Amino acid sequence: MSKRRSSPEFLKRRAELLQANPLCHWCNKAPATEADHLIPYDLVGDDTELVPACKPCNSRRGAEYVNGNRTAQAHQRAEHLGLDPTTKPKQTNPQLFLKKEKIMTPSPSFLLSGMEQTESVRCPASLDLVLGVGQSSPRLESVKSGSGSYGDDVAAWSERVLGRKLFEWQRIALSGQLTHDENGDLVFRESLVSTARQNGKSIALTALIGWALTEWSLIRGEPVHVLSLANKLDRAVAIFRELAPVLEAQFDGHVTWSYGRNKVEMPNGSTWEVRAATPNLHGGTYSLICLDEIWNISEEVYFDSCKPSQIAVRSPLLSSWSTAGDESSKTMQRLREAAIGAIDQQKQTRLYFAEWSLPSGADPNDELNYGYSNPALGQTITLEALQAAAETPDRAAFLRAHMNLFVSSADGWIQPGVWDKLFTESDCPAGGVLAVDSATGGEKYVGIRCGLTEEGNIIATVQFSTESLKEMWIKINEAMEADPKLRLAITPALDLHTPEKLERRRQIFGYGEVLKFTGLTRSLILEKRIYHRGEELLATHVNRAVLARANGQVVISSQRSPGPIEAARLLVVAAALVSRPSNTGRAAMAFGR
Repeated sequence: MSKRRSSPEFLKRRAELLQANPLCHWCNKAPATEADHLIPYDLVGDDTELVPACKPCNSRRGAEYVNGNRTAQAHQRAEHLGLDPTTKPKQTNPQLFLKKEKIMTPSPSFLLSGMEQTESVRCPASLDLVLGVGQSSPRLESVKSGSGSYGDDVAAWSERVLGRKLFEWQRIALSGQLTHDENGDLVFRESLVSTARQNGKSIALTALIGWALTEWSLIRGEPVHVLSLANKLDRAVAIFRELAPVLEAQFDGHVTWSYGRNKVEMPNGSTWEVRAATPNLHGGTYSLICLDEIWNISEEVYFDSCKPSQIAVRSPLLSSWSTAGDESSKTMQRLREAAIGAIDQQKQTRLYFAEWSLPSGADPNDELNYGYSNPALGQTITLEALQAAAETPDRAAFLRAHMNLFVSSADGWIQPGVWDKLFTESDCPAGGVLAVDSATGGEKYVGIRCGLTEEGNIIATVQFSTESLKEMWIKINEAMEADPKLRLAITPALDLHTPEKLERRRQIFGYGEVLKFTGLTRSLILEKRIYHRGEELLATHVNRAVLARANGQVVISSQRSPGPIEAARLLVVAAALVSRPSNTGRAAMAFGR
């Protein structure tokens, strides 16, 4: 956030605007959370013309404006060189895309078969983005509401006790997860904060633990028991070595120095234990559990050890901080998938999520984009340091550690940026196909709907994402009753509970259909025949899906992809089925003019 936008005058004007106008000025549907400029700031030079906006609309308008300027500049350079500005350079080796190819940003709007397209709502270019300066605001953040937050108290404790002023991004992350209700109880039981490496996650954790032991216990009126874990014991011990002497010297804490069993006991009865993230953590009861680098912490530790230890605690917090992981990061993937689904639905849950990462389709080679994943860029991280890291031969390591990206294989079924350019504001047409399946582990159920436009294009959207079988059938019945022409595609395992009234409208699909339809759906995407509504869940799954060969055909593979891809599988099925010619005698897809 720029100094101008963080000034007391702007924040006061923003608060008054949002209080008086609760709905977004642009879509008139979603709750307003941003103060948007009716006319871009750099054209008028002041903040007088502000309107309320939801985050997606504000991000989309920013993307359109910035991309329009960049496109105009690119066209001017091309014309100066005597080139055709509408022709893209030929890419000779797709597998070297991330290493050598620059993503040319297209015009922010164009017409195809009579349907207007715009840049993806999930590619929020910021008017304040400056080369070498990090973005304070997260790209993705959970919906949150409450009476207040303890975040400022933690920041004040850090500055007063540790002599360390927290960065704005750290304050945002702490304020979000420490949102409380009118009774002072936390509204979130869990949190996940993700940035690139070396941005100060451990510093924020240090302040959180110190404040909890000394001040949160007074607020709660009872001792606070803290457990800190990390993917490596020495990482957790590093925080202990810094904070324990402070608690001993300034707050009379009793420190036990025993590697693997380090502990602090406070005069008020509060305790702090430091342990390795192993499954042998049963038996403790903790008000606050802090997990550092959860990408490398197992599901058994998180779900079978940590969560049960807080089940009987009033207003607990399980606070996780991490850089992006890989295909083995099951715990982080489950939490992130649940959070993204809630963000797409604008629903507040018990999980707070904030992520600083590149927007889908943004070019990781563009140094201007470094600021998205590195909020401390320009403060403790320099542009030169990231430039040096980018030259490493291990490109995947750079993208994960410093761009905060879950890295997929070079065999991805579509190239980066392709899907994100297919965003449309048009609603999914009536009728079509609703494809439903569960995640590989059965912990989530997803419905992807595809409808066919009059021009023969397909619009895909996330119909629902839920964590229970009961709620899944509620969502299916609601959709099918609201649209009598909608057809249902479902897997054999879920079809067992299909209501009798839906049997004539449903079709069963399995791996064979995904295998048969992957090539077709991929072709429809590359030919710009499939568009989407910009949901992050669908974009994430489509962009991470990896191809494998089976029986002489290509299929998107859950085993080879670096994370869940059930939404991409459902897109393959729903798009292929809706493109099939209907019994009216006319072709469903229009492949010619």
